[in-house]
Amino acid sequence: MYIIAKDGTGDFISIQQAIDAIPGGGRAPTILLLRMDEYHERVVVDKDNVRIIGEARDRTVITASGCAKDPDENGNDRGTFLSATFMVTGHNVEVENLTIRNDAGDGRDVGQAVAVYAAGDRGVWRNVRMIAHQDTLFCGPLMPKVVRFIAPRQGRAEVVESVGDCPVTHSRQYFEDCFIQGDVDFIFGPYRCWFERCTLFMNARGGMYTAANTAEDQPHGLVFRQCKLTGECEAGQGFLGRPWRRFARTVFLHCEMDEHVAPLGFSDWDAVKVVTERYAEFGTTGARADQNTRHPSQKRMTAQEAACLTIPEVIGGWDNWQPQKRVPTWFLCGDSTMADYPPDRYPMMGWGQKLQAHITDNVYVENCAVNGRSSKSFIAEKRLNFIELCLRKGDKLIVSFSHNDEKPDAERNTDPRITYPEYLGMYIDAARRQGAEPVLVTPIPRRLFNEEGKLIPTHGAYPDAMRNLADYRGARLVDLEKAAAQLFSLAGVENTKRLFCHVPTGSKNYPDGLADNSHLQEEGASRIAALFLSRMQNSRWAEEDLENVEPNDYADLIAREDSVLC
Repeated sequence: MYIIAKDGTGDFISIQQAIDAIPGGGRAPTILLLRMDEYHERVVVDKDNVRIIGEARDRTVITASGCAKDPDENGNDRGTFLSATFMVTGHNVEVENLTIRNDAGDGRDVGQAVAVYAAGDRGVWRNVRMIAHQDTLFCGPLMPKVVRFIAPRQGRAEVVESVGDCPVTHSRQYFEDCFIQGDVDFIFGPYRCWFERCTLFMNARGGMYTAANTAEDQPHGLVFRQCKLTGECEAGQGFLGRPWRRFARTVFLHCEMDEHVAPLGFSDWDAVKVVTERYAEFGTTGARADQNTRHPSQKRMTAQEAACLTIPEVIGGWDNWQPQKRVPTWFLCGDSTMADYPPDRYPMMGWGQKLQAHITDNVYVENCAVNGRSSKSFIAEKRLNFIELCLRKGDKLIVSFSHNDEKPDAERNTDPRITYPEYLGMYIDAARRQGAEPVLVTPIPRRLFNEEGKLIPTHGAYPDAMRNLADYRGARLVDLEKAAAQLFSLAGVENTKRLFCHVPTGSKNYPDGLADNSHLQEEGASRIAALFLSRMQNSRWAEEDLENVEPNDYADLIAREDSVLC
């Protein structure tokens, strides 16, 4: 997770700086959290698997003033497609809870001025305000002049010679609970797009809510379901749409339309680009629900025909994309035993670093654990606040602290009887406020054996305090301390060196060697991640099974573990 804050309190002060710093290749999305502010910059999201979240929708604003009449290097107008405030050229990009504006002004003065240019595939937009005048939202591919303009940030977006007569496109966009404001043709383009529970707001100028550019042999274009069409123009001055090209496709399902919508509904562009049966509506409510006044050429849909227009049918595609079903994220809060480590610390790893590799379900892991933090200092640094802003229903907040709560310094120390459960309670409350599930995880033991080879507990009263709190608050508990202690005891003194970061002299990152009995190395991180997951899912051996395993059966125990995970 990267924090963007203009006042310098985050990881970056610029959105584009943060996007440029995102490493490629990860399955889980990189999260960018934008603090409340106005970001005056033009942004191109060219990376795949990115999730951009605003701290507060109406107070987290990305704005610029590009317009079609801006001069290029030769003094000519740049045109519509070089005016965008926010452009996405990567795949699997999610944007939520913020405002994107183009402040260039009225199209009669400045020409087209795009707020959002959605060029990638599998784009998801939730609770986003998009505000401009003419041509607010474009959903379509890049053109050569756009590629040159944004170079080297082309990403993996489709590229065509001309949008006006482009071939069948394969990219898709999904919009949920968004507010989209503009006037002339302000939602336009050739992509397949689904709009769910969105508000379409027509400016005082009036015009067309949509201008689809669907290819004739492409079965679907723009679909709006359970949306509200309103505005501030005079009554009847907002038309549902017009065809940018012949045989374009736009459908409104179960939408509410007030008096701002024209009784005719759809309108012809000219004598050639006219409304056909590929334009339709069904289940319209509100002041403009009278179908008798509609354009004579638009489709009069039956209930059966309307029922066939579903998200899987329109934008599901070959990969069965279902953007309405959010992929849950597990946010990890913890210390160095859980945290991610860079390559120059290898083989040291936190168990959270290996968790994603063991999860077979469609779940993302966001490891927010940080070295040296306690349940108290993690909150003091506002890390929990930032995570809470990203939590959504269905997510999990996985909390494991103790190693540093035991330290004597005032910044980290907590009392296991009083302040430790109080701080843990804050994590539980944060998760539940957002509809997420809190999961408390007792800390892994340190590698400390007595002369008889018996593992010595080192966390004092903290694990029991967490167990008691989980019982009192009705939170899920993963007793990793007990499970890992049994595993370490079975492994014994020598075998546990394979799990903890014991590195011989001459190693690349540790030339003097290392004998660390608190932190894990790769094998240990993987084993603990698997153990955590097994306890979380209650799908592996029971604790009584571990008690019946002899110490020399450790290798067999590991084999059993591997067979279950494969």
